[in-house]
Amino acid sequence: MQTLQMDEFLRSLKQNIDTPHALLLGAGASVESGVQSAGDCIWEWKKEIFLSQNPGMIGTYDNVKQDNVRRVIQRWVDTQNSYPTENSPEEYSFFAEKAYPIPDDRRKYFQGLVTGREPSLGYHLIAMLAQRNIVKSVWTTNFDGLMVKCAHQYTPLIPIEITAQTSDRIYRGDIDGELLCVDLHGDYKYGDLKNTVQELDTQDGELVKALRHELINRDLIVFGYSGRDASLMQALTQVYSDRGAGKLFWCGYGSDVPVPVANLIKHANEHGRSAFYVPTSGFDSAMYSIARHCMSGDNAFISKVDELKRNLAIAVEPQSIGFMLPAEPINKVANTNAYPIVFPSQCYQFEVSRAPDEKPWDYCRELYKKNIMAVPYRGMIYAWGAKETIEDVCSRRIKGIVELCPLTRDFVAKNGAMQELLLKTITRIMADTHNLGCSKDKIWDTKDIVKYQIGDRTLTAFSGVRLAIVFDSRNTYLTFAPSYMYADSDEFSKQEKKQFADKFSAAVNNGRPNPNTSTYITRWVRRLIGNDKLAANYPMETLAPFKFVIRARSALLGINYGSPWNATLKTELSKRIIFRGKEYRDPQLRFFSPASGKYMDNFHPMLGLIKNAPVDYPMNSGVLRHSIVTGVICPIGYENTFFSFISGLNQRSEAKHNADFLVSFPGFFEAFKTGLDLPRPTSGKWKSVNAINTSVDYAAAVKFGEAITRKIDQLSAQSVDTILIYIPKEYESLTAYANESEKFDLHDYVKAYAAQRQVATQFVRQKTIDSELHCQIMWALSLALYVKSGRIPWTITGTQPDTAFAGIGYSVMRGTTKNNVVVGCSHIYSSDGQGMKYRLSKIHDVKFDRKDNPYLSEDEAYRLGLTIKDLFHNSFSEIPKRVVIHKRTPFRKEEIKGMVESLSSAGVKSIDLIEISYEDDLKCFALNSDHSNVDGYPVRRGMCFPLTENTMYLYTHGIAPSVRNPNFKYFQGGKTVPLPLKVVRHYGSSDMAQIATEILGLSKMNWNSFNLYSKLPCTIESSNEIARIGWLLSHCEGSLYDYRYFM
Repeated sequence: MQTLQMDEFLRSLKQNIDTPHALLLGAGASVESGVQSAGDCIWEWKKEIFLSQNPGMIGTYDNVKQDNVRRVIQRWVDTQNSYPTENSPEEYSFFAEKAYPIPDDRRKYFQGLVTGREPSLGYHLIAMLAQRNIVKSVWTTNFDGLMVKCAHQYTPLIPIEITAQTSDRIYRGDIDGELLCVDLHGDYKYGDLKNTVQELDTQDGELVKALRHELINRDLIVFGYSGRDASLMQALTQVYSDRGAGKLFWCGYGSDVPVPVANLIKHANEHGRSAFYVPTSGFDSAMYSIARHCMSGDNAFISKVDELKRNLAIAVEPQSIGFMLPAEPINKVANTNAYPIVFPSQCYQFEVSRAPDEKPWDYCRELYKKNIMAVPYRGMIYAWGAKETIEDVCSRRIKGIVELCPLTRDFVAKNGAMQELLLKTITRIMADTHNLGCSKDKIWDTKDIVKYQIGDRTLTAFSGVRLAIVFDSRNTYLTFAPSYMYADSDEFSKQEKKQFADKFSAAVNNGRPNPNTSTYITRWVRRLIGNDKLAANYPMETLAPFKFVIRARSALLGINYGSPWNATLKTELSKRIIFRGKEYRDPQLRFFSPASGKYMDNFHPMLGLIKNAPVDYPMNSGVLRHSIVTGVICPIGYENTFFSFISGLNQRSEAKHNADFLVSFPGFFEAFKTGLDLPRPTSGKWKSVNAINTSVDYAAAVKFGEAITRKIDQLSAQSVDTILIYIPKEYESLTAYANESEKFDLHDYVKAYAAQRQVATQFVRQKTIDSELHCQIMWALSLALYVKSGRIPWTITGTQPDTAFAGIGYSVMRGTTKNNVVVGCSHIYSSDGQGMKYRLSKIHDVKFDRKDNPYLSEDEAYRLGLTIKDLFHNSFSEIPKRVVIHKRTPFRKEEIKGMVESLSSAGVKSIDLIEISYEDDLKCFALNSDHSNVDGYPVRRGMCFPLTENTMYLYTHGIAPSVRNPNFKYFQGGKTVPLPLKVVRHYGSSDMAQIATEILGLSKMNWNSFNLYSKLPCTIESSNEIARIGWLLSHCEGSLYDYRYFM
C-alpha cells in the first residue's frame, strides 16, 4: 500500500496549491467539535443496550471511552451470541437500529449529538482555503452541518448545501467564492438520515454520478472517515476505476489502516490512479499543518490564521494567586543548608572585539585565570575585578570604556549568566581565603583524600562541598552540599563515576543521612565562613567597591502540621525562621470492599488490597473472566526454573524485611480477588525460544529480539492477557549492544513491537529470581500482571472530578549534524490518577537551551495542545473543565501562548502549566522534638513551602506512616537526605495546596512499582520513558497507545 508521511504529503500539496481540491469528511472530523465519532456512537449504543438489560450496573459505567469499561461491555455483548463481532462492518447499522429501532428516535439521538456544537479549527481553515478557491467541494457523511455553519461566517464565501432531496443543485460550474457542501447521509433538519444497513447501502444515484465526475481530474483529501459504509466505498471504487488525473490522499488516524481503505488505495493504484494513505494526528492538527505549510508564503493568510486562533481561544488571563501560606502556628522547625548572603549592587561593564569563531564564554574562562570574574550577556562583558587589571588584560580588545553599571537583585535572580558570575566569585573568595582548591561551584581540600576501589581501578578524589545560589522573594542564599573533586584528569566511565558517587554518599550519610549530612555541611561552613560571617572585597585585600557578606547561621523553616498550638522556641531560633511551610496530608488510595459493597480508602497499597479488593472489582466481577491468562516465553533449558518461580505467584510469601512497609504476600487471588492462570511448560501458551549464539554481537542480539517477537505473535493469537519473558543470566549479553554506529536494547525493541500489536509484556531477569526479596518481588510482579491485563488496582482521592492531567516528555535523537530530531510524548490522566492514552509525535520546530533541553516554538506548542485536546476527546465523555500539564523543563513564553490558545479553543476553562524538577541545591533537616539538634529522621513526605510567588518546594520523598503502627516512622530507601521537588507554576491560578496535593496523589499512581510512592508524579515518570522507546515505533505519527504496553 502506498503511504506518504505527513511532511511528504504537505510538500506535495504545496506544489499543487494552485489547483482546486475536494474534501471528504467523516465523523472523525467532527470529534474535535464535540460530536461523537461513528466508533464512539457504537460504544454508546452498546452501553445503552447493556445498561437497559443490566440496571444494577448503572452508575458504574459513566465513561464508555475507558478501555476497562469497554472491555466489560464487550464481554457481555459477546455472550449474547446474536450480536456482530467487535469491529465488524455490521456493527454501526446493527447497534444503531438495536438501540433505537424507531427512526424518529434515531433522528432525535443524532440531533442531540450536534445541537449547540461549534465548528473546530479545522472547519474554519477549510473555509479560509475555500475563500482562496483551493477547496471547492466538501463531501461529508456527517449530519452535523458544521461545514455549512462555518462557511456562512466567511463572507463573501457562499456555501451551496446539497442533500439527496436537493441533488439536482449539484451540477454547477466552478464559481469563485462558492463552496459545494454535499451531505451524503442526509441531514436531520431536512430529510431522512442513513444509519441502518439498508439506508447506508443505498447512495443517491445523482450524488454518486456527480462524485465520479468531480474526482476524475480533481484531488480528493479524506479526513475522519473509516470506510464503514459499503455503498460509498463502492462509489469511490468506481471513481478510481476510471482513468483520470485526480489523486487520492486518505488522511487516517495513526498508522492502523482499515481494511476497506487499504483495499481502495490498492485498487486505485492498480488502475493507474495515484492513491496514498497519510497517517495524521487528527483533523484539526492536520488542517493546521496544511494551512501553515502550504500558505507559508502568504503573510495575510497566516495573519488571519493567527487571528482565528486568538478568536477561538476562550480562556481568560488567570488571576495570579501567589504561593503564600496563611498565618498559622509554627508547630515544629527544620534547619536548611541555605545561608543568607549580600552581594554588590554594581559591577563593571565593557565590550570587547572577538574573532569570528571565538565564543564569549571561552573568553571569560580565560579572564577567570587572571582573577577577573566575568560573564557575557547580550554582547557585553559583566565583571568583578580590579579595573586596572581589566584594562591591562583586555586593553587591545576593549571597545569604548570600562564603566560601573547597576546590578539589582531582581536582575540577578532572573539571569543565569549573572548567577554564575555571583557564584564563581563567592566560591573564589572562600577558597582563596583558606588556600583551598576550587572551580566555579566547588571547593575542596587536597589534604582530605578519598579513595575507592571501582572494579580494577582505584579512583581518588578530594573531599569538599558544592555551592549554589538560591533566591526567594526577599533574600539571596548560598547553599552547601557534600561533594568532591577527582584528583586526576583521567576519563572515567559513567558507570564508574556513579559507583564512586554512591560510595561517597554512603560514607557521608553512614546510615543516618539526616544528622550526618547536616554535620558534614556544618563542619565545612564553620571552616569557610567562621562562627559569625565572612565579609570580603573582590579582588581580596583591595579597596575595590565590590563587597560580599556571607552569614554563618542558616535559614530555618517553620512548619505547620495542623496543630493550633505554637511550638516553644528559643529567641535565637525564632529570629532565624525565614521560610514558612506546611505539611499537606498524603492523599488516600481508593479500593472496593466486597463485604460492605462500598469504596474504602487506605494509605497503603498492599494493606488496601488485602483488606478490600481492587477498585475495579464491581466492574469486573461477574462479567470478565475469573482469571487473568498469561503466556510465557522462556529459553530452552530453563523451563523448570522459571515455572517454579512463577508458581510462587499463587502461593503465600512471608515478609522477612522492611517491616515498616512490607506486608506478607497472600497469593494472587487473595490479593486481587481474581485468579491467575499460569501455563505449564507443556502448554500451548508456553513458548520456547533459543539463541544461536550468546556472544556480544549486534546481529545476534537483533536475531534474539526477532525470535521473541515471533513468539509474541503466536501467543497474541491465543488471547492471553499478558506475556512473561524470562531472561537467564546467560542471555544477558543479548539484551543490550552499543558501539559508535549501532545500538540495540532488547527491552525497548520488544516493548515497541508489542505496543503496536496491543500486547502487554513483562520481562523477568534471573537476578529477580535469585533475589532474597521474594515477598516484595511477588507483590511487584503480581501488580504488573494485574495492571497489564487492563485492570485497575486503585485510584486516588481528593482531586477535583472535572480535572485532567497531562504529562509531556521528550526524547532527542542526536544527529551527526545539528539537525536533532525530537519525539514528544503526551500522556493524559483522569482526575483520579488513572493513566489513559498517550500519543507520540515527531517535533521539528525546536530550539535547545544551554542544557540541551528542547523548547517548542509557538506553532509547535499549539500543535501539541491540539494533540492533547484530541487525546481528551478520545478518552473522556466530556472535555475536562480544568487541565493541568506537567513537564520537567520550564514553559517558555511561546510555549505558554501556543498551548493555552489551543486548549482553550476546546472549551477548557482553567489551565495550569507546571514545571516539576528535582531541587538538589536546597536541603532541609528536621529538628528533634525540643529543637535542640537535628533529628535522626528526615522531614515528612508532604512538607511544602513557597520560595517565590510561583515557585515552591514539595517533599514527595520523606517520612511516611509505618504499616505496623501509624505513629511509627517509615523512610522509603533510607539512604540519603530526601530532595524536594521544585514546582514552578508558569501559567494558571490554582493555589499551592491544590497543586501540591495533586502531585502527592499522582506520585502514588505509578503502577510500575509497588513502592509506597514515587518521587515524581506519574505524569512525569512515564512520559520521558515512553518518548525514549517511541523511537523504535515504525510509524508513531498520530497513533494512540495504552501506556500499559510500555510498562
